Amino acid sequence: MAGTRITSLLIPVGGAVLLSGLAGAAYYYFNKEDEVETNTSKSSGQRCVSTRVRVPVDVVGLVIGRQGSNIKLIQDRTNTKIDFSDEEVDGHRSCSIHGSEDSVCLAQQLILKAVKDQPVMETKEMLVPQVAVGRIIGRGGNAIRQLSHSTGAKIIVEREEDRPIPLNYPEDMKKIVLKGSIEQIEAAKLQLLQKVAEEETMRQQISASAANMSLRARTRQTNQETEANQSPVSIGSPNHESLSPGSSERFLEAFVSAVESAAHFWIQLVGPQSVELDKLVTEMTEYYSNEETRELHSLDKVKEGSMVAAKFLDDNSWYRGRVCECLEEEGKGRQVNVYYVDFGDTEIVKGDSVCELRTDFLRLSFQAMECFLANIIPESAKGDKAADAFEELTYAAQWRPVMVKVVGYRQEGEGTIPCVQIVDTNGPEDVEVAEELVKRGLAEYANGTSISTSTS
Repeated sequence: MAGTRITSLLIPVGGAVLLSGLAGAAYYYFNKEDEVETNTSKSSGQRCVSTRVRVPVDVVGLVIGRQGSNIKLIQDRTNTKIDFSDEEVDGHRSCSIHGSEDSVCLAQQLILKAVKDQPVMETKEMLVPQVAVGRIIGRGGNAIRQLSHSTGAKIIVEREEDRPIPLNYPEDMKKIVLKGSIEQIEAAKLQLLQKVAEEETMRQQISASAANMSLRARTRQTNQETEANQSPVSIGSPNHESLSPGSSERFLEAFVSAVESAAHFWIQLVGPQSVELDKLVTEMTEYYSNEETRELHSLDKVKEGSMVAAKFLDDNSWYRGRVCECLEEEGKGRQVNVYYVDFGDTEIVKGDSVCELRTDFLRLSFQAMECFLANIIPESAKGDKAADAFEELTYAAQWRPVMVKVVGYRQEGEGTIPCVQIVDTNGPEDVEVAEELVKRGLAEYANGTSISTSTS
């Protein structure tokens, strides 16, 4: 239809502008391949006119287009100048159009069509498992922003304070509100369900990995030995951003991997790194179980602080470790005190069970994170009875997750160690570990302690 002439007439009536003779103008809307010929020549005697169009605020951005692309296209095709006012009146913004009579009429019609053609905005709700919300949101909200950008839908995750009372859906579910066109909402739903499926797959892998891990008995140590063997890993380092100061706003799933006392222990965060650690241990065990390999990586001297591969005697698997102390310098009788950097426990290992660590086995960040139990006086929770109760309440080294939340920090030497609240959510009722220790007379609250067990 290139070359078709479209004519129109503006008839002022009481300050308003009536449109006529615009059949077929819709065909040209944003069609870059077609030519729109308008009657704007001086010989036609057309005069310059101005008119205004009211555009609903919620579609102004779509009508204007990204960086003004849509309005620029209409201006170029109709040879008009179009400006939007910043002022909002009754939910509308005014759009002024300047040009010849025919051009203004055509531009006006295209703008009105653009408004009319905007999809109807819908609001839908869906429920997702609470455990999948972290994956949906992503670190720093990156994942949910990407979801919204790729689908065009607005995605709102229900906040804890917005949950209805009484709750009209399962407690372990979270409500997500989706806003947009039907197509946008359906696309967002599909991607959200994919995230939920990914989380379920990961949890199945974590369960399988946990089943492969061995029980690790608590190491009984004196205070002097504990200070010497504490992990040199900085909890606030980039490897452990999840327990950095900003993480204190929410609970995280974790395994309690090693216990020195009810007040002092180590955890592993539950996540994809749990599966990666299982793969790493399997790979190291296969590698160092070969006698020729051990001979190749044998160590003539072992230096305190050096990273090594060390066998864990209870399961004959090989793990990453850091040398705490050399009890015998040389010979087959040499013994080495090793701190296992992924679990937090220490063990005295024979010299032939300690090898040079292959550098590519350092690809995964160290998983053991040293912690103190928050809300109690540390000295009040020492002793075997308190430690036994703590192990029972936290499923220590049984690879059953509990919920942890950073509520403060404690300075130890040059490092800062988090003080965490622990809640067991595996039973019919949540159990706050510090509170339970106090109830049993095995610990005392610190002054000003206030316990909250909401893990959402």
